Amino acid sequence: MARSRKNPFQDPVREVRVLTETGMELRLLTNDLDAPAQEIADLYKRRWQIELFFRWVKQTLRITHFLGTAENAVRIQIAVALIAFLLLRLAQATQNAVHSPLVFARLVRTNLMQRRRIDRLLASEPETPINPDQLSLQWA
Repeated sequence: MARSRKNPFQDPVREVRVLTETGMELRLLTNDLDAPAQEIADLYKRRWQIELFFRWVKQTLRITHFLGTAENAVRIQIAVALIAFLLLRLAQATQNAVHSPLVFARLVRTNLMQRRRIDRLLASEPETPINPDQLSLQWA
């Protein structure tokens, strides 16, 4: 017995026209035939803010894909990335040598395992000399 499929393009659609704060007319298509136009516009605006947030997350926090699919995993990954971002911004605010946040983040990433003060990251030589005894194994 063949099942008939419903064509989604045959559902009734409503066009809502909204004026933005800049004076542009925005045309929205919706299948909600009963809600007031302002309610649909407000819902679209909230959804657009979510889209902008995820674009910011991808570009700024460098999250290109989520490691887990559960809601908790996504929340933890975003929280960790936000914490790292805020720590970098706070660290950058304490120094005057590097003004670009991107250059500062790269500098920290390349010197992460170095024991240097933040204001000395641009120095080409380590501020404390390496003890040769630390490089060899001392069994006695």
